[in-house]
Amino acid sequence: MGDNGGISRYVVLAAVDDSEMKHEVVRVCANLARTIPGAELHLVHVVENLPPPVVLVPRPTGLGITTGEIVAAARAKLDALAAEARPAFEGRMIAHLAAGSAWKQILQVAIDVQADVVLVGTHGRTGVKRMILGSVAEAVVRKAACPVIVVRAKDYHALVPPEIEPACPDCLRTQRETKGTQLWCERHMEPHPRGHVMYELPRAR
Repeated sequence: MGDNGGISRYVVLAAVDDSEMKHEVVRVCANLARTIPGAELHLVHVVENLPPPVVLVPRPTGLGITTGEIVAAARAKLDALAAEARPAFEGRMIAHLAAGSAWKQILQVAIDVQADVVLVGTHGRTGVKRMILGSVAEAVVRKAACPVIVVRAKDYHALVPPEIEPACPDCLRTQRETKGTQLWCERHMEPHPRGHVMYELPRAR
C-alpha cells in the first residue's frame, strides 16, 4: 500500500453485475470503505459476450443493437450504483467498466489497482444452480491474491443449513429489545447447551 498524507492507502474493490445482489454489494462495500482511514472505493462491472473488437467500434449485434449501446447502458448502470454508494462513502471512488470473462477481468482490475480486499456477490445457492450463478464468485475466491468478501443477502431463515440449529426466538427478541446489549434469553443465560462460552472483551481506551 502507498501513502496518502500519512494515511495508508486501502483499496476496496467491489464487483457488481446485473443481478439484484448488486445493491447489497454496493451497500456492504460503501459501509466497509467508510470505516477504513485512507480507503478508496473501486466499482468494477464486466460486460461479457461482446463481439470483437471489444468496445471501440459500435457494430450491430445479433440483438439489433450496437456494442456502443451495450457499453453505454452498462456505464449508466455503473454510474447509478456509484450514486447509491455516495451517501455512505464520501471518499475517492473510481468506476471500472471492462469487457470479457467476468472473473478474469475482476482479478485483472484487482491486480492493476493493488486491491486490498475484493467483494463479490452470490445468491448462496447450491448444486447446479451454484455452478450457474456462483461460478464467478467461486473463481474469484479461489484465484484472488488478496482477501475476498462474498456478499449475500442476510437471511437466517432460508439459508441456514440443516446441520445448524435455528436461532432461539426468545434470544432474538431479547437482542431486539436490548439493542444487542443482551444476547441470550433467560433460559439460555445458563451454561450454553451448545458448548458455547461467551465473554465480552474490554473496549479500547
